[in-house]
Formats: sequence, structure tokens, C-alpha cells
Amino acid sequence: MLRSAVIVGSLIFLIAGAALTLAGPRAAGLYLLGVGAAVLAGTLFERWRYRPSAGPAAGPASHWQSTGERFEDPATGKTVEVLFDPATGERRYVSEESRSGGVK
Repeated sequence: MLRSAVIVGSLIFLIAGAALTLAGPRAAGLYLLGVGAAVLAGTLFERWRYRPSAGPAAGPASHWQSTGERFEDPATGKTVEVLFDPATGERRYVSEESRSGGVK
């Protein structure tokens, strides 16, 4: 809901910026275009870049290795462990509960 409102707001800034740029006050129009583009790009980038925590890693033959990093996820309050794939450099964030089968 909030994400949609931010996207709509940034689109309004883009439209207003284009209208002002064409109508005369170029500086104000360019400013609104820049702000609208930055907010829209940031909102769309955020969805692609930050993914939710992955499920448990595969069995013992898994290529995922623990980095030893652990932190409390502010959204869920659960402890999350960071796993690393040395072949690709990809990182996964796995809830310790799901990794240990739900038993702490």
C-alpha cells in the first residue's frame, strides 16, 4: 500500500515537472523531474535488490556455507543466519528456526 502511494506520488512529481519545464519555470520543473525520477527509481530498485529471507538450505551436500554472521531481523524479530555461495558470491538470509527444523 505504501509502496503504491510512493510510486503514484513520484509519477505526479514527474508529470508536474514535465509540465513546468514546458510551461516556463525550467528550474522548478527540472527539480521536480529529478526528485520524481530518484524516488521512483529508488522504490523500484528496492523491490529488486532486497529479497525476503530464503528458506532452509539444502542438505549436507549443499554448496551454501555459513559466514558466521547472525542478526535479529527487525521485521520478524527472529535470528537470521547469513549463508554464502562461494561459486557465485550470492548471500542468503535464513531464519535459524527454519534451518534447525523449528526447534531452538
